[in-house]
Amino acid sequence: MSKQEKRIRTSKRNFIIALALLLLTNILMAMTLTTLAKKNLREQIDQRMLDIANTAAYMLNGDEIKLLEKEDEGTESYTRALDTLRAFQENIQLDYIYGIRKQPDGSFTFTIDPTVEDPGEFGSPIVTTDALVSASKGVAAVDKKSYTDKWGRFYSAYSPVFDSDGGIAGIVGVDFNANWLENKLSNHTVISIVILMAALTVGIVLAFVIMSQNRRRFAAMMKEIDQLDAATDKINDTILKTSIKKLDFLPQSESALLQTLADGEKNRQSSFDDEYEEVTSNLQAVCKKLDKYVKFVDSNMYKDNLTNTLNKAAYKNAIHALDADIKESNPLFSVAFFDLIGLNSINAHYGFEAGDELMFHSARLLKKVFGNDNIFRVAGDEFIAIMKDKGVLDMEDLFAELDKELKEFNSSKKVAHGLGISKGANTYKPEEHDSYRHVFMVARENMKKDKELYYESLKK
Repeated sequence: MSKQEKRIRTSKRNFIIALALLLLTNILMAMTLTTLAKKNLREQIDQRMLDIANTAAYMLNGDEIKLLEKEDEGTESYTRALDTLRAFQENIQLDYIYGIRKQPDGSFTFTIDPTVEDPGEFGSPIVTTDALVSASKGVAAVDKKSYTDKWGRFYSAYSPVFDSDGGIAGIVGVDFNANWLENKLSNHTVISIVILMAALTVGIVLAFVIMSQNRRRFAAMMKEIDQLDAATDKINDTILKTSIKKLDFLPQSESALLQTLADGEKNRQSSFDDEYEEVTSNLQAVCKKLDKYVKFVDSNMYKDNLTNTLNKAAYKNAIHALDADIKESNPLFSVAFFDLIGLNSINAHYGFEAGDELMFHSARLLKKVFGNDNIFRVAGDEFIAIMKDKGVLDMEDLFAELDKELKEFNSSKKVAHGLGISKGANTYKPEEHDSYRHVFMVARENMKKDKELYYESLKK
């Protein structure tokens, strides 16, 4: 096998190795992006389910719900609750929405079901899931696994209904067809795979075309180098055969010729190295692209689609970090809780698009006053600001600035409906709080008081 054939064979082997690494990198990148995108889609669907359940639960009167019995059917309080759930059933894309009550033995039963055909009978048992148990303890949750009952197979979201004393008066359940949700996720995966295969196919074809051209050029170059190498060997043989002197004593002209040939060998090696450097450069470029894609997905994973604020996943990370700081030191921070006033009424009377518009402008004002990296949308129309290095006086100034921005916004008549935000804040005090949750709970109570004052002012 000639040197040229060896070099071409080596070039092919190196090309195959480089192509295999390129394919592996693209596959790993696609798997990572597909997994992240699929997770993000599931989180969006789960959040949508929770938003519906939370909104419905908020609109029900807990003091009335906890007293309802089967024989109350037709009464004013029963009909009012039924109409509220029916409005969601008829206007939002979901399978079922219904009321649930926890029994003393820990089981759960139906209360009000607005379903026209084959509704759950008041007092009949319902399948118990982890999310339902969580809601019975006051924390809204979504099923991570599907369950099956006589109506079909579903994923459900559950949200507690609170009475005026803060007790759990009942639970709102929202069902989404499991096959529909799983098909959504599967279709997303199939589309990602198709796009990946198309991209890989195009990439492979282009790689073969480019590498084939480069290999021909490289082969032609190496052929010339081999011819020069053969000529050099022939000259050396001739010199050795016709000279009885040692190589060190060859005439100056011949020594210069040998030096030129030696330089030629160095140039050949340099050209050979350049090919590997090109492959390395290509791989580095792919790695840089992968890093950019991962950073893009990572940043949207933590952004709320509607408001472009930080989402609940980012909020959980921030909470964990604060709790860790509390255990190790006494950090200075304040928490503000915000709730849009009248959003449920606007959604009910003017549609969710009008509500979404108010939600967007509310988030914009909150970010303007409190900073883009400090505002989290945690559920429905509820926002939280975590302000590091801010104390009581700082929060009072920020709230005053927010009131000013709201007044200017409403005066500008940018939207058809007035924008109101109830708010409450609390500052961490080591002697009073041992975790972030304790700080948050007081902020939420202060927000509720602020909302009550607002509605009381309307009555005057």
